[in-house]
Amino acid sequence: MIFVTIAFVTDVRKAVIPNILTISGAVVGIMLNVSISGMNGLTFSLIGAGSALMAMFLLYLIGALGAGDVKLFTAIGAMMGFSFVFQLMLYSILCAALIGLVLLLMHKQMAETGLKLMKWLFSIIVLHDLNIVKGMKRDANIKFPFMYAVMPAVAMTWYYSI
Repeated sequence: MIFVTIAFVTDVRKAVIPNILTISGAVVGIMLNVSISGMNGLTFSLIGAGSALMAMFLLYLIGALGAGDVKLFTAIGAMMGFSFVFQLMLYSILCAALIGLVLLLMHKQMAETGLKLMKWLFSIIVLHDLNIVKGMKRDANIKFPFMYAVMPAVAMTWYYSI
């Protein structure tokens, strides 16, 4: 919680999650798991970090989040393992969707954004046009720091995994 709180504060204040924080978090997570479980701990950390890196990198590619968020989830995966980071990703995406809906309602952009989403999905699923994904990143969308969704998601993940 301390690690994520530091990331939250720096992301909200400066719109950046420092590399020193994410790298040290990953190293500490790996070292802690290795000291507790030896090679099993190393495997635990690497699977958690690797799965988080791959999943979050896909979201980074479409512009859904920043590189700092990818590195943060990688570090959390190294600390807490696959199961925790997978649940955290799901809860974070659900919290982000809820925040996004509230922002769309506040800005009265539900219909416009709904049509844009339907166009994206139609292009990707029916037409198999993946070029639309590149355009998503350039579109002017309502944005907010992903950490607003991560903080409550960490609390929910922690609560439901203990």
